[in-house]
Amino acid sequence: MKRFILKALLFFSVVVGIFSMILLFYGSYVDYFYEKFTSPKASSMIIGDSRALQGIQPQVINQNLVNQNISLPMFNYSFTIAQSHIGPLYRKSILKKIDKKTTNGLFILALNPWMFGSKKTNNNYKGEFKELGQPPHNMNYVSMNPNFEYLIKNLNFFHFKGVFRKSSKLHKNGWLEETNLPSDQNVFNDWKNNQLKIFNGFIKNYKVSKYRMKSLDTLVKNLKKYGEIAIVRTPIDEEMLNLEKTFFKDFDKFMYEISESNNIHYFNFTQSNLKNIKLMMVII
Repeated sequence: MKRFILKALLFFSVVVGIFSMILLFYGSYVDYFYEKFTSPKASSMIIGDSRALQGIQPQVINQNLVNQNISLPMFNYSFTIAQSHIGPLYRKSILKKIDKKTTNGLFILALNPWMFGSKKTNNNYKGEFKELGQPPHNMNYVSMNPNFEYLIKNLNFFHFKGVFRKSSKLHKNGWLEETNLPSDQNVFNDWKNNQLKIFNGFIKNYKVSKYRMKSLDTLVKNLKKYGEIAIVRTPIDEEMLNLEKTFFKDFDKFMYEISESNNIHYFNFTQSNLKNIKLMMVII
């Protein structure tokens, strides 16, 4: 029995050692989220779904705000639409990731209508949320390296073939770099039409949640304790934009109301002009 236990411990140690080495050197290729939970707590953050995860680069913000009175570096704590719905779960994780000593951080909330969607069969007021049980909401430790909690709870998110393909890389600052985007127009159109189909299905099964709308105000008020906030709506294809208007007709109106009531700014980059870009640069 003693010999068996020793062999089992040896086997376990070897497995843990192998996984640790893989995560240490190739974690950024193996998983889209893992590195987010191995980095130190952040003073400034980008918060949003996959548009922010891939589209807002912290290093660009760092370069442009280096001489401003803002706690840097910026960290991208965005996920995909499956995880980043506005609500108490995402808010709790965001607050875990914040360095509580921060007083002059910058928090960029990259929001869109889908982030306020809830399954029609779910009652948010009873704690029924689609994103329950997914990262980052199932993580107690968001700044541990290596992070074995993530390995135990979210092994299904790992794609070990990524070590060899290296087509996607999650940088240490939380930004996901994609290098496998389609260059062929027909391939791109097929991908786009598939996305439109997916979100048309979203509209059939989801509704705009009043609970999530109220949760945004709570999140903003929580973040204001640690610095400045800017709400951003990132650019999007016109067909997708029209689909978003179908789902949440008064989204922009709601964003302006939240911004005005909390004395923060809303930048709508779906508008075809440079006004918001110039205004954001002046304010920041």
